[in-house]
Amino acid sequence: MEYFTLLTLVTAVIMLLAAGLYRRTGDLGILVGICALYYWSLYGAWFVVIDKLGGSSGQHYHYLEYKMFPLALDGFYMATLATYAGFIIVVQLTLLFMLPHQARTTLFPGTGNRGRQSPNAMRVNTELPRLVLRHEPILIIGILAGLASYLVIREKLSTAWALNTSAYWYTRAQTGPWFTLHQVLNRVALVPAAIGVATLAAGSRSRFFVNAAPRYVWPAYAVLLGGMSAFTFVLGNKNEVFTALITGVLAYAGSLRRPDWRKLGLVFGLGLWFLTAIDFFRGTPISRIGEVFLERYSESTDVGHFVASSNEAFAAHFSMYGVLATGTEPKFGYSLYSLACSIVPRVLWPERPPDIYLYYSQSVGAIENQGYSLHHATGWYLNFGYPGVAIGAMVLGLLWVQTLGAQRRIGRRTGLLFRLAAVIGPWLFAAGLPPLIRSGPEGYKGFLLECLLIPLGVLAFACRPRRGPSRAERHKMMLNQSWAAGEVMPQTAFSPAAFRGSR
Repeated sequence: MEYFTLLTLVTAVIMLLAAGLYRRTGDLGILVGICALYYWSLYGAWFVVIDKLGGSSGQHYHYLEYKMFPLALDGFYMATLATYAGFIIVVQLTLLFMLPHQARTTLFPGTGNRGRQSPNAMRVNTELPRLVLRHEPILIIGILAGLASYLVIREKLSTAWALNTSAYWYTRAQTGPWFTLHQVLNRVALVPAAIGVATLAAGSRSRFFVNAAPRYVWPAYAVLLGGMSAFTFVLGNKNEVFTALITGVLAYAGSLRRPDWRKLGLVFGLGLWFLTAIDFFRGTPISRIGEVFLERYSESTDVGHFVASSNEAFAAHFSMYGVLATGTEPKFGYSLYSLACSIVPRVLWPERPPDIYLYYSQSVGAIENQGYSLHHATGWYLNFGYPGVAIGAMVLGLLWVQTLGAQRRIGRRTGLLFRLAAVIGPWLFAAGLPPLIRSGPEGYKGFLLECLLIPLGVLAFACRPRRGPSRAERHKMMLNQSWAAGEVMPQTAFSPAAFRGSR
């Protein structure tokens, strides 16, 4: 019973802090990111406790206990729950204390929340026009990246077909030196396109972008995203699709003052259905995937079961327990050394020091040549012990604060790259949290490069500053705002005709 009590209390605290953060910032990404932290940290604990107390949760995570280590309800597991909860709460408290008030008051003309005038509205209206987004560069780069990704993996797909095996299992077992490049190219094709589609859907009401889009842009996006969807479906890749889905949803919601939540919910639901289908068919031999899809299509539509019972919620959750139960000693600062070494590509340095994950898997006695998730908090623990968990949470929180507060630092002389990063940074950060949570401190390299810098670089080719209003237009806007606020007399009182009449 004490396990349920602890889970209930920490869940209530996390929900209250999440509500407070959302009320302060109005940023949907805050809720998405905290949900991701909770899902990969504590969500699976409810089912583990039910099963270990003699109940039946219906979850299928027990194979992990065979491949990794058995789990028991003991002092180590209580410490595991407390550590994960502390990690999430420290992240939230860092956000709460470091985020300025009115963080949402940025970069868009008009009024602030609930009709109240924004303190920065005058500055934004006169100095920070929206960026022009040209969609052709996004499409060209996306199509080229998709084709390059296919060329990188084509030989392995042919081998999987000849062996009558699953493309997912074969490509994961035979990764090769270029597999990371293949994954990066998939993100290049999907994530900027998701932002482009979201901006098109926002239309002229977008707070950040003005669309420069010919009529063929919508069909071209359909071809790009349709082709990449088929490609990732055959490969069984969910991560890139999930990241693009979250990015697109946050970009649309963040671009509009009043988004259409019904349409947004429909798109998100369709995205989850597609992820469900990928998960259901990823073990099918590539040579029979079309046949099996037609036969078992109706079995792959249970989105609720996929979200509630996915094994994604368990592997990372297990990691802290394994470290504590086996008495694994921290390797002081090893991840920082590994992160510094990772600047050199493994193609050029095959014997490059591995990340902390290898030390983890060997220490807990997991079966070799299997892929498991390492929770971010566990990675920091393996470097600095319990203080490392708090340090890792504060680092994550401070980086999150920087992306959320970047828009407030924009001024008249701010360059295009910083302005663009300030706009899309909060969306990309929240969408990139799931893979970061399932990796050690070394995950920041991929997080920074794949989730932030690469989409920023692609969109930088597609964006240009919009010509600001002329001096006369700015003067007129200032008069209209002052008149609306009751700060000036009617124009006739100062008109030349009235002055001549007074003489």
